Amino acid sequence: MRSDVAFIKGNGASKRVVAGEDYISGLLLYTGSIPTAFSTTPIKQLYSIVDAENAGILADYSDETKASAVYTVTAAGTNGDTLNLKVKEPLNVTVDLGTYVKIAADTTPTAVATAVALIISNGTLTHGYSAGALMGAVTINPSAGLGDWINAGSPLVATLSAGATLAGTITAFTGGVASKKAVWHYHIAEFFRGNPNGQLFVGFFAIPGTYAFTEITTMQTFANGKIRQIGIFKDSAAYASGDLTLIDGVIKTYNDAKHKPLSALYGADLKATADITAVPDLSALSANKVSSIIGQDGAGLGAFLFYTTGKSVTQLGIALGLLSASAVSEDFGQPSKFNLSNGYENDIPAFANGQLLSDSALSDSALDAIDAKRQIFGQRYVGYAGTYFNDNHCAVALSSDYAFINDNRVIDKAIRGIYAALVPYLKAKLLKNSDGTLADTTIAFSESLALQPLYQMSRDQDLGEVVDSDVSIDPTQNVTATNLLLISVKLNENGIARFISVPISFK
Repeated sequence: MRSDVAFIKGNGASKRVVAGEDYISGLLLYTGSIPTAFSTTPIKQLYSIVDAENAGILADYSDETKASAVYTVTAAGTNGDTLNLKVKEPLNVTVDLGTYVKIAADTTPTAVATAVALIISNGTLTHGYSAGALMGAVTINPSAGLGDWINAGSPLVATLSAGATLAGTITAFTGGVASKKAVWHYHIAEFFRGNPNGQLFVGFFAIPGTYAFTEITTMQTFANGKIRQIGIFKDSAAYASGDLTLIDGVIKTYNDAKHKPLSALYGADLKATADITAVPDLSALSANKVSSIIGQDGAGLGAFLFYTTGKSVTQLGIALGLLSASAVSEDFGQPSKFNLSNGYENDIPAFANGQLLSDSALSDSALDAIDAKRQIFGQRYVGYAGTYFNDNHCAVALSSDYAFINDNRVIDKAIRGIYAALVPYLKAKLLKNSDGTLADTTIAFSESLALQPLYQMSRDQDLGEVVDSDVSIDPTQNVTATNLLLISVKLNENGIARFISVPISFK
């Protein structure tokens, strides 16, 4: 072997750690019909929207029941008479199904109906509607996705030319039932739009007679305690502030206390709330582990699903995605980092009852009052493009140390880290001095264990500067009598500039 100078690379000095798990999330869904792929195991871990689609959660509306309407021709009319059929759809869209012109060959209502149905079906590739005719009756089937919205009102409109003797009657659309999968797909897609690198445990559970939200623990157990934030979508029953207290109790009792802490986002049906200013005030609750999402898209797919399902869709999916993408110490309402809008979806913000934030009935004072109720919704800033969450409130008083999601995520991350550092030394021997106090070496070692995860959080900017005195052990405590070693920890949490004040004047 030739002589040489060799280098041996050391390892471990950089103090790098494996990527954390702050992005791991859960989405809890209730349904009367669990998707086939989830029937054996109701929870799956997804890494992309493609995973959801491969599991049968598609946005093709294949699980909807289409409505139908009938236009019955009662008189064939006179040559040159015209009949135009249009359908009014959500979001101020009107679909033209075509215009029939009476010709000499169409001598009976049956012949006219057959011709009208053919015109509609010939345009299927353009407008999505189809039709068939029998004995003078034109049965019209709508395009995919209109769900039960088309059942209400009089969306089918027939217009005859002036003086026409051609005549007919409309039997309104009935029988439409909206797709559930399209809404599920929407929230999952929005999650991954908010965090393309996220991981999402999706769980489907039967609609309970009484909601207790025990499914949160089921999902966290399935995920081996890795879920850091979970979205709960309750579209089968109306929004109830009592739900937040129940959710908070489940999290604190069966998850936080079992070393599996997490935070929850709650989205429920507010369709029947005519005035969004009447939404519950959450500042009187003590449910700091849960936040209420009452915002919704106002003109995109979310709005379309709101109208076609007849239920609130909310911004739950994008909220969960942005939360998982944010550092635990960040407010996911920060405009420079967390835009809800992609230029289409959530570009026009609304509330989950359909009211636009631009509604003249909602003054700035009204919006401030809703914010003061500790509710979360998307908003816009004057002169700054995009839509952003008003804040990351929790269902607890503003005066609480845990009033915001970042407060809870920071302390939960510290708890997880300190727990992992200390658990190997449960039942370990503690050396004592001759006077019965704990030895300096014992104290230094135990304090250093608790300090290491805090130092890492400081390097990650999830905490401010960490000093040795942030962790302390009283050497006089009688561990022999109590079998308990008490370690006190103080966290130096970074601040959030929720308000900026700029005194300005001429000099």
